[in-house]
Amino acid sequence: MSEEIVFWAEKIAKGIQGRKKFHFLDKPIPEIKNPTVKSSSSLSGVLHIGRLSDIIRGEAVFRSLKENNSKVEFIYVTEDMDPLRKVPKGVPASFNEYVGVPVSTVPDPEGCHSSYGEHFKEKFLDIFDGFLTYEPKLYSMSQEYKKGNFTPYILELVKKTQEVRGIIQRFQDSKISENWTSWKPICEKCGNLQTTVVTKINGDHVDYVCKDYSFEKTKAVGCGHEGTSHLKKAHGKLIWKSEWAAQWKRWGVVSEGAGKEYNAPNSAWFVNAEICEKVLDYPMPEPIFYEHLFIDGQKMSASIGNVVYPHEWLEVGRPEALKLLYMKKLAKARSFSWKALPLLEAELDKAAEAIASKGGKTKEQLQLGNLYRYSSVSGRKVLPIAADYSLVAYLASLFKNDSGLLGNLSETGQISASLSSEEKKQLLERVSHARKWVEKYALDNYKIGFAEKIGPEVKKLIPKEAMPALLKISVSLEGQKSVDDVQKLIFETSKENEVNPKLVFEALYLALIAKPKGPKIGTLVFAFGKRRVAERLREIAG
Repeated sequence: MSEEIVFWAEKIAKGIQGRKKFHFLDKPIPEIKNPTVKSSSSLSGVLHIGRLSDIIRGEAVFRSLKENNSKVEFIYVTEDMDPLRKVPKGVPASFNEYVGVPVSTVPDPEGCHSSYGEHFKEKFLDIFDGFLTYEPKLYSMSQEYKKGNFTPYILELVKKTQEVRGIIQRFQDSKISENWTSWKPICEKCGNLQTTVVTKINGDHVDYVCKDYSFEKTKAVGCGHEGTSHLKKAHGKLIWKSEWAAQWKRWGVVSEGAGKEYNAPNSAWFVNAEICEKVLDYPMPEPIFYEHLFIDGQKMSASIGNVVYPHEWLEVGRPEALKLLYMKKLAKARSFSWKALPLLEAELDKAAEAIASKGGKTKEQLQLGNLYRYSSVSGRKVLPIAADYSLVAYLASLFKNDSGLLGNLSETGQISASLSSEEKKQLLERVSHARKWVEKYALDNYKIGFAEKIGPEVKKLIPKEAMPALLKISVSLEGQKSVDDVQKLIFETSKENEVNPKLVFEALYLALIAKPKGPKIGTLVFAFGKRRVAERLREIAG
């Protein structure tokens, strides 16, 4: 069976290409000379794998547009004019004095870059190389303001303050001040952004006073200065419910990602969309609304201690596996757990097999093929790996060196004796990942070894009705040539002895590793040696 499967990124791309009208206005969309897919992030928070989701999903829509002959650009914008809201873990407490100051002017806590913003921007950009196929063009909001690229939008938005205020006022209960405007000056005395309050609008400049401002858990301290901000100098920033709209027009944005909380009529997305269309005369982009990733059912948080960093992921898994997780349905909530990594890696293996298969494809293969293509990373081609992650993780506990592990896989017929150099390279990558995963995250059942002694507390757990089968298996083990041969022997012997195979397998695990489950028994037989296993079975059942 073969049928068309429309991947979510392709559906959004088709929506972009087929769109005719504005969202809020009954007018046609003009030709956009340089259509752009945009991703961005603030530099004031923790750079965890959740922060990668936006650019990974944005890349997917860009890729779909680009590969369907659309003239489109892909950009990433660092929101380095955002104020420092709180001092993150690992940054000196003395940095509290910079709360409210744009991160582009906060000093680098490690002293290796020109600013806090530059330091964390470089850390984040370094991560991109390992996860993307298409490299985005980079922009910095602090540089954009300095270059005057946003000055036309600042002037227009402030000039049309009444219109902007009217749009925002409809979506909030408290009355907006008569002196409110889209422009947020930086205090010329203390350099704080969050503490300035506009007191008067005078054409192309505004008056302000610098007052204390309370965030949820921190306070930005104002200096009391009263000053004037000249809009053409752009020494400050637009508030978010105006700046986002200006960004869309500045770069000709046709699509951008945002968390599911923005998919509401009163969200910052749709407030900006209305400002963008009604004030700036530019059509709102097609949104990529997505669910956030949870860790073991909880939101990632440094205070909880469940943050997963990209470099930690790359220690134990392929970047394509994380991308595959993000390539699944956008609107479905997902919770990742380290113990589930082998399942995700197995899904990536299955996707690689789907791509490699010839002829007609099933619906599942087509879906897996889409996941594979959109999960790709520049410079890498994922091949199907015969030895699955879970098996290699088990073997990592049994074999402390790679040659022994690979020898076992070859002896048992679980990998080909004639692997290509690239296949062997990717298999060794899996071995390295699995060893680290077992060390850091695996449940105890992955940490196995031959039980030198079987104590009475384990013996009493071994089902008595399985004992005759264990004796018969011990006699026939020597002649088995592969893992599958051993598995077949166990099933046939169980049937001959009229005992449930499940009880026989449980007995074998307890007899060999003193645990009720583990990898395939055949894997253990070849890892421990057929003679050694046979002796143990006779010892237990004799």
